[in-house]
Amino acid sequence: MSDEFSIDIDKALENAKTNDLAGGFVDHYPTGVESVKQAVNNCINLAGLDKKLMSNIADGKWSSYTSYTSNGTSSKKIMVEYDIKEEKK
Repeated sequence: MSDEFSIDIDKALENAKTNDLAGGFVDHYPTGVESVKQAVNNCINLAGLDKKLMSNIADGKWSSYTSYTSNGTSSKKIMVEYDIKEEKK
């Protein structure tokens, strides 16, 4: 009697590493800005933090850039501008 429902577990586990139910798996790693923004969003309801302030920061303008110094050092920076108020003329 053949076992029509038997599977090769090793083969199934190897296929699971590369395939999802839709037929293809693509790793998506968030950028630095996306990571920090998600962390701020997670902190909005965190006890001990000002909920309004964290919401203002999350709704701010997010940007990322690389800075270079004259001695060859480079670094990536994330800038958040929040609580922006325009002066009335």
